[in-house]
Amino acid sequence: MGAEKIERHLDLRGKVCPDPTFDTRMTLNEMAAGELLEVVTDYYPAKQTIPMLMRELGYPCELIDGDKPVFRFIIQKV
Repeated sequence: MGAEKIERHLDLRGKVCPDPTFDTRMTLNEMAAGELLEVVTDYYPAKQTIPMLMRELGYPCELIDGDKPVFRFIIQKV
């Protein structure tokens, strides 16, 4: 997934459960197939909950900067 063509950005820093997962899902519902979403968060459990949801939905999901306090996901809606 190329970060150069990200259509939507979601900054969820400071938000805790269930907001990061819920907000990610709601944003993806508004997007067209093929579009990329960047999710920025500092909520550590999201490293597990967001990829788990994306597996359930069948959307490719890439964790970036996973070793830092603020990390990102690049998700492609299919």
